[in-house]
Amino acid sequence: MAFAGQTVDEITDTILGYWSAEYAAATPARVLLISRGSDAWMWARGLAVIFQGLSAQAEQNSHDILPDEASDAAVERFGNVYGVPRRPGVAAQMAVVVTGAPATEYPVPFGSTLSWTDGTLYQALFTSVTTDVSGNAPLNVEATTLGASTTRDVTDVLTWQSAPAGLGPNGTVSAVTTTGADVESYGDWAQRIIGRLQERPASGNRADWKAWCEAFTGLDIRQVWVYPLLQPPATPPGLGTINVLGCVTVVCAGPAQGDNPSNSRILGAGAGETLGTVKAYIEGLINAEGLVVTDGEQLRPVTMDSLDYTVEAIATITQNVQAVLVCNTANRFSFSGFAPSIFSSTATQIVATGDFTTGVTDLTSLAVLVNVGTTYYRGGYYRVVLPQGTYNGGTGRTTWDLTATPLPTGSSASGTIYGAPGCWGSLRLAVFDYFDALGPGINSGPPGFTSIDRFPSEDSGARSTLYRAALQGIMANVPGVLSATVGTPAADVSPDQKTVVVLGTFLVTGS
Repeated sequence: MAFAGQTVDEITDTILGYWSAEYAAATPARVLLISRGSDAWMWARGLAVIFQGLSAQAEQNSHDILPDEASDAAVERFGNVYGVPRRPGVAAQMAVVVTGAPATEYPVPFGSTLSWTDGTLYQALFTSVTTDVSGNAPLNVEATTLGASTTRDVTDVLTWQSAPAGLGPNGTVSAVTTTGADVESYGDWAQRIIGRLQERPASGNRADWKAWCEAFTGLDIRQVWVYPLLQPPATPPGLGTINVLGCVTVVCAGPAQGDNPSNSRILGAGAGETLGTVKAYIEGLINAEGLVVTDGEQLRPVTMDSLDYTVEAIATITQNVQAVLVCNTANRFSFSGFAPSIFSSTATQIVATGDFTTGVTDLTSLAVLVNVGTTYYRGGYYRVVLPQGTYNGGTGRTTWDLTATPLPTGSSASGTIYGAPGCWGSLRLAVFDYFDALGPGINSGPPGFTSIDRFPSEDSGARSTLYRAALQGIMANVPGVLSATVGTPAADVSPDQKTVVVLGTFLVTGS
């Protein structure tokens, strides 16, 4: 008798049905009293409670056999047994600009914190700051809690809980040095355990190399890919030589870049460079935290020379993206039909050729997109609401004073002023997520060329090719967008081995 998925009432009715049938089949036939409260009903009810619990436990046990359907508790046990620890959350670290009198040193009391509007606190990591001639001083801060939500955008303003004497009440985020991350979900944890079960580490195989690099906590390594038989280049960065026995190349990436203008996925000294600390850990010279040790364990197989393997940061190729959108009325572009050309700009002023203060070309109070460069803002194009401009008939130029809402610190605008769609923020984040999920290439090469093996493979995630159709679909799925057509790139982009496609400028215009 199987009762999986049945309620207590259903199991009770099933048992009473069997008993009634047996009584009816007896000679002479008898009728069993099964009404609620009868002896038979109470016996059946008690058995039903027991059977339901046993059936539920049996069903759960069948799911807990392997991690893909296991309960959270079972995933924890799998992780413990197979040595795959759950990835902890990460607290965001950022550089903040605070203000005070010019060229002055200010002590920062231990425990001083700044806060964001949602209540997240950021602890100051410096014990003092010194302002420059403009009265600005850099200060590194770290969130006091963990999670992706602790990451702030550049130009976000934090408020001192209790400002150190002499400093202004606020601090402005100038850079994100470490992106916050949530504790690994049980689903993602289970997938990593499955990966370990599918490819068990042994004698320096590709799963071993991946596990060794993931175990190193001296760098914020979030993803690892292994290229077996790929000989390191003589001098990195470089593609290396394929199909060389006894060689291996490992590529590591940091946390997703998100809205950070600096690519946090590139670890170490730069894109494609050797990660010396990770290699030192594999050689047994330092421990997993990056501290020098005298009794470290060499992880590299003794049959392999230290020059025959390398651990590198991802290399990158930059791809600009430009798309034409059709948006609904609520998210329509702020203006279209004309394209003001920027004559000059600073962070607090834009000057454009033409009169844009009156009539159909009046840009007052409109949100526009201007290119401030990818160094200062991811995607380059920054949304700013223009105040009332001033037109100079003698020069034929319009000037907007942006002192109240300046462009990113140190930047200036150039090129053309474009209308901004109402869903610009959501579009940026959707495109960023797509690029941040890309992995390094496998480069199939010319006809007859043997493709380069990459572990984990693209079937396991982190596709390397930038697909135009995928980009169009992602943008078209943003609320407010009715359709999207990608003009740049003009074709899909497939990177070489070890190389990830990264976003250059990102611009959308109306149809």
